[in-house]
Amino acid sequence: MVKLTIKDMKILSELDFKARQPISQIAKKVGLSKEVTNYRIKQLEKKGVITGYYPIIDLSKLGYIYCRCNIELERVGPEIEEKFLDFTKKTSQLGWFVVRDNMNICLSGFFKSIEEIKMVMDSLEKNFYSVIRTKKPSIATKIYHFKRNYLYNKKDDEELVWGGVGLVKIDETDKKILHSLTKDVRVPSTEIAKKVGFTSMAVSNRIKRMEREKLILGYRCSLNLEKLGYSHHKIMLFMENFSFARKLTLLQFLRMHPNAVYVVEVLDSCDLEFEVQVKSMAHLYEFMKEMRKKFPEIKSFESFPFYREEIIRYVPGDF
Repeated sequence: MVKLTIKDMKILSELDFKARQPISQIAKKVGLSKEVTNYRIKQLEKKGVITGYYPIIDLSKLGYIYCRCNIELERVGPEIEEKFLDFTKKTSQLGWFVVRDNMNICLSGFFKSIEEIKMVMDSLEKNFYSVIRTKKPSIATKIYHFKRNYLYNKKDDEELVWGGVGLVKIDETDKKILHSLTKDVRVPSTEIAKKVGFTSMAVSNRIKRMEREKLILGYRCSLNLEKLGYSHHKIMLFMENFSFARKLTLLQFLRMHPNAVYVVEVLDSCDLEFEVQVKSMAHLYEFMKEMRKKFPEIKSFESFPFYREEIIRYVPGDF
């Protein structure tokens, strides 16, 4: 397990939502020289703590639907995971592959229409009918991204919210820029400019425009939680007598809790989903014990650990 220094924590905090900012800017904020800051980031990468950098793109503003499918399996061996992963890679709409345990898999992606969702669900059934016990698609309408405040020992209610109101228009050059950012958000505008045939200033201006339009919400670093002694869990809440005002109170509770990292509003049988990163099952138990005490409206809940997560693509393959 890698032990973080206070300076490492400050650097990771800066990279959490603003991973594209220059090293010089990060250095100034954390009180180190540019050279030392760059060295520390490289060391975090070398140790496998930082595994990459990616943009948060609100594809709902381009008319896409975010759909997940939770699949319960039966009569399967360990090789089935790789077959589902291969299906995910070959299906252009799908981008995320998660193994919750050896009998549960979740596939997620972005779709242009309900008809396209049905087409992929039919293909899934055709390829895996003999091992699928149940499959349950659901649509996410809003996703709240919170900082990993448990790593930084501070309270920060800054958030990035996927699922904004209104549509925006982009052209083929914007798409090429977004594709470049999905590979590594820290790639300089000068490098992106070479790929799209524009000046670096023109690329920077286009990126700033997409940020103003809230198409690009932010830029995050991905972490290997195992290296830091944490694990990732999804919680599905089922409520009763749950007013809108109490929902807002619950959202604020999660927003301010250092271990809560995502909240997802869904069209599903559950009332709310959220995700936490905790040190142990005992830690998760204490988290839920605290939440149920504060919110007696919780009728029941389900929790799933993320044993394996593969991110194939951040935008659809035919984007």
